[in-house]
Amino acid sequence: MRISTARIPGRLIEDFILRTILFLLAGLAVFLVLLRLLERQMVFFPSKYPAGFWQPDRFGLPVEEVSLTTADGVSIHGWFVPHEAPLANLLMAHGNAGNLSDRIEWLARLREEIPANMFMFDYRGYGRSAGSPTEEGCYRDAEAAHDWLKQHSPRLPIIAHGHSLGSAVVIELAGRRELAGLIIESAFTDAHDMARLMFGGLPMGWLTSMKWASSKKVPQLNLPKLFVHGDRDGVIPYALGQKLFAAAAEPKLFITLHGVDHNDTFISGGEMYYRALREFVQSCAKSASPDSAQGQK
Repeated sequence: MRISTARIPGRLIEDFILRTILFLLAGLAVFLVLLRLLERQMVFFPSKYPAGFWQPDRFGLPVEEVSLTTADGVSIHGWFVPHEAPLANLLMAHGNAGNLSDRIEWLARLREEIPANMFMFDYRGYGRSAGSPTEEGCYRDAEAAHDWLKQHSPRLPIIAHGHSLGSAVVIELAGRRELAGLIIESAFTDAHDMARLMFGGLPMGWLTSMKWASSKKVPQLNLPKLFVHGDRDGVIPYALGQKLFAAAAEPKLFITLHGVDHNDTFISGGEMYYRALREFVQSCAKSASPDSAQGQK
Protein backbone atom coordinates (compact mmCIF):
# COMPACT_ATOMS: atom_id res chain seq x y z
CA MET A 1 0.00 0.00 0.00
CA ARG A 2 1.23 3.46 -0.93
CA ILE A 3 0.92 6.21 1.71
CA SER A 4 0.52 9.70 0.33
CA THR A 5 2.58 12.44 1.96
CA ALA A 6 1.53 15.21 -0.38
CA ARG A 7 -0.74 16.94 2.15
CA ILE A 8 1.60 16.75 5.15
CA PRO A 9 3.56 19.95 4.33
CA GLY A 10 0.27 21.78 3.86
CA ARG A 11 -0.92 20.64 7.27
CA LEU A 12 2.32 21.77 8.85
CA ILE A 13 1.94 25.20 7.30
CA GLU A 14 -1.68 25.43 8.44
CA ASP A 15 -0.70 24.40 11.97
CA PHE A 16 2.10 26.95 12.00
CA ILE A 17 -0.18 29.75 10.82
CA LEU A 18 -2.86 28.79 13.35
CA ARG A 19 -0.38 28.68 16.22
CA THR A 20 1.09 32.02 15.16
CA ILE A 21 -2.36 33.62 15.07
CA LEU A 22 -3.23 32.18 18.49
CA PHE A 23 0.10 33.40 19.89
CA LEU A 24 -0.46 36.90 18.53
CA LEU A 25 -4.03 37.00 19.85
CA ALA A 26 -2.84 35.85 23.27
CA GLY A 27 -0.14 38.52 23.24
CA LEU A 28 -2.68 41.17 22.25
CA ALA A 29 -5.01 40.06 25.04
CA VAL A 30 -2.19 40.31 27.59
CA PHE A 31 -1.26 43.76 26.25
CA LEU A 32 -4.84 44.99 26.50
CA VAL A 33 -5.17 43.71 30.06
CA LEU A 34 -1.90 45.36 31.08
CA LEU A 35 -2.89 48.59 29.36
CA ARG A 36 -6.16 48.73 31.24
CA LEU A 37 -4.41 47.91 34.52
CA LEU A 38 -1.78 50.58 33.97
CA GLU A 39 -4.04 53.17 32.36
CA ARG A 40 -4.74 55.07 35.55
CA GLN A 41 -1.03 55.10 36.41
CA MET A 42 -0.35 56.63 33.00
CA VAL A 43 -2.93 59.41 33.49
CA PHE A 44 -2.99 60.25 37.20
CA PHE A 45 0.09 61.22 39.22
CA PRO A 46 -1.32 62.20 42.62
CA SER A 47 0.63 63.28 45.68
CA LYS A 48 -1.00 62.38 48.96
CA TYR A 49 -0.81 64.50 52.11
CA PRO A 50 1.64 65.35 53.67
CA ALA A 51 3.53 65.57 50.37
CA GLY A 52 3.44 69.14 49.12
CA PHE A 53 3.48 72.56 50.76
CA TRP A 54 0.61 72.98 53.22
CA GLN A 55 1.41 76.41 54.67
CA PRO A 56 -0.53 78.89 52.52
CA ASP A 57 -0.20 81.57 55.20
CA ARG A 58 3.49 81.86 54.36
CA PHE A 59 2.39 83.26 51.00
CA GLY A 60 -0.13 85.57 52.65
CA LEU A 61 -2.93 83.38 51.33
CA PRO A 62 -6.04 83.28 53.54
CA VAL A 63 -7.51 79.80 53.22
CA GLU A 64 -10.66 78.17 54.51
CA GLU A 65 -10.23 74.40 54.74
CA VAL A 66 -13.21 72.65 53.15
CA SER A 67 -14.28 69.04 53.45
CA LEU A 68 -17.22 67.81 51.41
CA THR A 69 -18.74 64.55 50.23
CA THR A 70 -19.48 63.62 46.63
CA ALA A 71 -22.70 62.03 45.40
CA ASP A 72 -21.02 58.61 45.51
CA GLY A 73 -19.83 59.09 49.08
CA VAL A 74 -16.17 60.09 48.63
CA SER A 75 -14.65 62.67 50.99
CA ILE A 76 -13.06 65.55 49.06
CA HIS A 77 -10.80 68.30 50.38
CA GLY A 78 -10.42 71.82 49.06
CA TRP A 79 -9.28 75.37 49.80
CA PHE A 80 -11.60 78.35 49.63
CA VAL A 81 -9.67 81.58 49.14
CA PRO A 82 -11.81 84.70 49.76
CA HIS A 83 -11.32 88.03 48.01
CA GLU A 84 -12.11 91.34 49.68
CA ALA A 85 -14.18 92.59 46.73
CA PRO A 86 -15.19 89.61 44.58
CA LEU A 87 -17.09 89.90 41.33
CA ALA A 88 -17.39 86.13 40.92
CA ASN A 89 -16.38 82.74 42.26
CA LEU A 90 -13.61 80.86 40.45
CA LEU A 91 -13.91 77.09 40.70
CA MET A 92 -10.39 75.79 40.08
CA ALA A 93 -9.59 72.32 38.67
CA HIS A 94 -5.86 71.60 38.57
CA GLY A 95 -3.86 69.21 36.40
CA ASN A 96 -3.12 65.52 36.78
CA ALA A 97 -0.01 65.69 38.99
CA GLY A 98 0.72 66.64 42.59
CA ASN A 99 -2.07 68.20 44.66
CA LEU A 100 -3.58 71.60 45.34
CA SER A 101 -0.78 72.57 47.75
CA ASP A 102 1.60 72.65 44.77
CA ARG A 103 -0.52 75.49 43.35
CA ILE A 104 -0.10 77.95 46.25
CA GLU A 105 1.94 80.45 44.22
CA TRP A 106 -0.60 80.33 41.40
CA LEU A 107 -3.48 80.94 43.81
CA ALA A 108 -1.63 83.75 45.58
CA ARG A 109 -0.88 85.55 42.33
CA LEU A 110 -4.42 85.08 41.01
CA ARG A 111 -5.82 86.55 44.21
CA GLU A 112 -3.70 89.67 43.67
CA GLU A 113 -4.78 90.07 40.06
CA ILE A 114 -8.33 88.73 39.73
CA PRO A 115 -11.37 90.13 41.61
CA ALA A 116 -12.84 86.77 42.56
CA ASN A 117 -13.10 84.25 45.35
CA MET A 118 -11.36 80.99 44.49
CA PHE A 119 -12.17 77.42 45.40
CA MET A 120 -9.63 74.79 44.41
CA PHE A 121 -10.35 71.15 45.23
CA ASP A 122 -8.28 68.00 45.07
CA TYR A 123 -9.60 65.10 43.03
CA ARG A 124 -10.21 61.84 44.87
CA GLY A 125 -6.88 60.20 45.63
CA TYR A 126 -5.03 63.54 45.66
CA GLY A 127 -3.82 65.48 48.71
CA ARG A 128 -6.25 65.03 51.58
CA SER A 129 -9.05 63.65 49.42
CA ALA A 130 -10.03 60.01 49.88
CA GLY A 131 -10.52 57.35 47.22
CA SER A 132 -8.77 56.66 43.91
CA PRO A 133 -8.99 58.83 40.79
CA THR A 134 -11.05 57.89 37.74
CA GLU A 135 -12.45 59.94 34.88
CA GLU A 136 -16.03 59.84 36.16
CA GLY A 137 -14.75 60.32 39.70
CA CYS A 138 -13.09 63.61 38.70
CA TYR A 139 -16.35 64.77 37.15
CA ARG A 140 -18.27 63.92 40.33
CA ASP A 141 -15.68 65.71 42.44
CA ALA A 142 -16.16 68.85 40.36
CA GLU A 143 -19.94 68.58 40.73
CA ALA A 144 -19.62 68.38 44.51
CA ALA A 145 -17.21 71.33 44.56
CA HIS A 146 -19.60 73.39 42.44
CA ASP A 147 -22.56 72.58 44.66
CA TRP A 148 -20.63 73.52 47.79
CA LEU A 149 -19.48 76.81 46.25
CA LYS A 150 -22.98 77.69 45.09
CA GLN A 151 -24.34 77.12 48.58
CA HIS A 152 -21.45 78.91 50.29
CA SER A 153 -21.56 81.99 48.06
CA PRO A 154 -24.95 81.95 46.32
CA ARG A 155 -25.10 85.56 45.12
CA LEU A 156 -21.99 85.39 42.93
CA PRO A 157 -21.73 83.71 39.51
CA ILE A 158 -19.43 80.71 39.20
CA ILE A 159 -16.73 80.63 36.55
CA ALA A 160 -14.87 77.32 36.21
CA HIS A 161 -11.14 77.47 35.51
CA GLY A 162 -9.39 74.27 34.45
CA HIS A 163 -5.70 73.74 33.72
CA SER A 164 -4.45 70.78 31.66
CA LEU A 165 -6.48 67.73 32.76
CA GLY A 166 -8.63 70.15 34.74
CA SER A 167 -9.77 71.72 31.48
CA ALA A 168 -11.50 68.45 30.54
CA VAL A 169 -13.06 68.34 34.00
CA VAL A 170 -14.58 71.83 33.81
CA ILE A 171 -15.76 71.29 30.23
CA GLU A 172 -17.73 68.26 31.41
CA LEU A 173 -18.95 70.23 34.42
CA ALA A 174 -20.39 72.90 32.11
CA GLY A 175 -22.72 70.25 30.70
CA ARG A 176 -23.87 69.20 34.18
CA ARG A 177 -24.09 72.48 36.10
CA GLU A 178 -24.89 76.12 35.38
CA LEU A 179 -21.78 78.25 34.95
CA ALA A 180 -21.22 81.88 34.01
CA GLY A 181 -18.08 81.09 32.01
CA LEU A 182 -15.20 78.70 31.34
CA ILE A 183 -11.47 79.38 31.45
CA ILE A 184 -9.79 76.57 29.53
CA GLU A 185 -6.03 76.65 30.04
CA SER A 186 -3.39 74.46 28.37
CA ALA A 187 -6.11 72.07 27.21
CA PHE A 188 -6.18 68.97 25.03
CA THR A 189 -8.86 67.64 22.70
CA ASP A 190 -9.45 64.09 23.91
CA ALA A 191 -7.75 60.91 25.15
CA HIS A 192 -7.31 59.60 21.59
CA ASP A 193 -5.09 62.51 20.57
CA MET A 194 -3.07 62.31 23.79
CA ALA A 195 -2.60 58.55 23.43
CA ARG A 196 -1.35 59.09 19.89
CA LEU A 197 1.27 61.48 21.26
CA MET A 198 2.31 59.09 24.02
CA PHE A 199 2.67 56.14 21.64
CA GLY A 200 4.62 57.87 18.90
CA GLY A 201 1.76 58.53 16.52
CA LEU A 202 0.19 55.08 16.70
CA PRO A 203 -3.65 55.16 16.85
CA MET A 204 -3.85 53.71 20.36
CA GLY A 205 -6.74 55.80 21.64
CA TRP A 206 -9.34 53.14 20.85
CA LEU A 207 -7.69 50.89 23.45
CA THR A 208 -8.27 53.29 26.35
CA SER A 209 -11.30 53.23 28.61
CA MET A 210 -10.94 56.94 29.44
CA LYS A 211 -12.31 59.37 26.87
CA TRP A 212 -11.92 62.95 28.18
CA ALA A 213 -13.82 63.85 25.02
CA SER A 214 -13.66 67.64 25.28
CA SER A 215 -13.68 68.16 21.51
CA LYS A 216 -17.10 66.50 21.30
CA LYS A 217 -18.49 68.57 24.18
CA VAL A 218 -17.39 72.14 23.44
CA PRO A 219 -19.58 72.48 20.32
CA GLN A 220 -22.61 72.09 22.61
CA LEU A 221 -21.53 74.69 25.18
CA ASN A 222 -22.87 78.18 24.49
CA LEU A 223 -21.50 79.93 27.58
CA PRO A 224 -18.53 82.34 27.29
CA LYS A 225 -15.21 80.51 26.94
CA LEU A 226 -11.65 81.81 27.30
CA PHE A 227 -8.91 79.56 25.92
CA VAL A 228 -5.33 80.19 27.06
CA HIS A 229 -2.32 78.25 25.75
CA GLY A 230 1.43 78.72 25.61
CA ASP A 231 2.97 78.25 22.17
CA ARG A 232 5.97 76.48 23.72
CA ASP A 233 3.89 73.94 25.66
CA GLY A 234 5.98 70.78 25.95
CA VAL A 235 3.25 68.64 27.52
CA ILE A 236 0.10 69.40 25.54
CA PRO A 237 0.96 70.78 22.10
CA TYR A 238 -0.26 74.25 21.24
CA ALA A 239 -1.88 72.76 18.13
CA LEU A 240 -4.22 70.65 20.28
CA GLY A 241 -5.37 73.76 22.12
CA GLN A 242 -6.08 75.42 18.78
CA LYS A 243 -7.92 72.34 17.56
CA LEU A 244 -10.15 72.34 20.64
CA PHE A 245 -10.84 76.05 20.22
CA ALA A 246 -11.80 75.53 16.57
CA ALA A 247 -14.37 72.93 17.63
CA ALA A 248 -15.94 75.16 20.29
CA ALA A 249 -19.17 77.08 19.87
CA GLU A 250 -19.29 80.85 20.22
CA PRO A 251 -18.79 82.95 22.27
CA LYS A 252 -15.10 82.16 22.60
CA LEU A 253 -11.69 83.82 22.70
CA PHE A 254 -8.20 82.33 22.28
CA ILE A 255 -5.16 83.92 23.91
CA THR A 256 -1.69 82.81 22.81
CA LEU A 257 1.04 83.17 25.42
CA HIS A 258 4.23 83.52 23.38
CA GLY A 259 7.27 81.61 24.61
CA VAL A 260 5.31 80.02 27.48
CA ASP A 261 5.43 76.35 28.47
CA HIS A 262 2.81 74.14 30.12
CA ASN A 263 3.21 74.84 33.84
CA ASP A 264 4.49 78.41 33.85
CA THR A 265 1.54 80.29 32.36
CA PHE A 266 1.01 82.25 35.59
CA ILE A 267 4.71 83.19 35.68
CA SER A 268 5.90 83.62 32.10
CA GLY A 269 2.49 84.67 30.78
CA GLY A 270 2.95 88.00 32.51
CA GLU A 271 0.41 90.79 32.28
CA MET A 272 -1.15 89.35 29.11
CA TYR A 273 -2.21 86.29 31.09
CA TYR A 274 -3.68 88.21 34.02
CA ARG A 275 -5.32 90.89 31.89
CA ALA A 276 -7.08 88.23 29.82
CA LEU A 277 -8.38 86.45 32.93
CA ARG A 278 -9.33 89.70 34.67
CA GLU A 279 -11.28 91.07 31.72
CA PHE A 280 -13.01 87.73 31.16
CA VAL A 281 -14.10 87.50 34.81
CA GLN A 282 -15.36 91.08 34.73
CA SER A 283 -17.30 90.42 31.52
CA CYS A 284 -18.88 87.20 32.82
CA ALA A 285 -19.80 88.82 36.12
CA LYS A 286 -21.41 91.77 34.35
CA SER A 287 -23.44 89.48 32.09
CA ALA A 288 -24.46 87.01 34.78
CA SER A 289 -26.95 88.94 36.88
CA PRO A 290 -27.60 92.19 38.77
CA ASP A 291 -26.64 90.32 41.94
CA SER A 292 -23.05 90.11 40.76
CA ALA A 293 -22.22 93.58 42.00
CA GLN A 294 -18.77 94.12 43.48
CA GLY A 295 -18.43 93.49 47.20
CA GLN A 296 -21.07 90.80 47.55
CA LYS A 297 -19.90 87.65 49.19
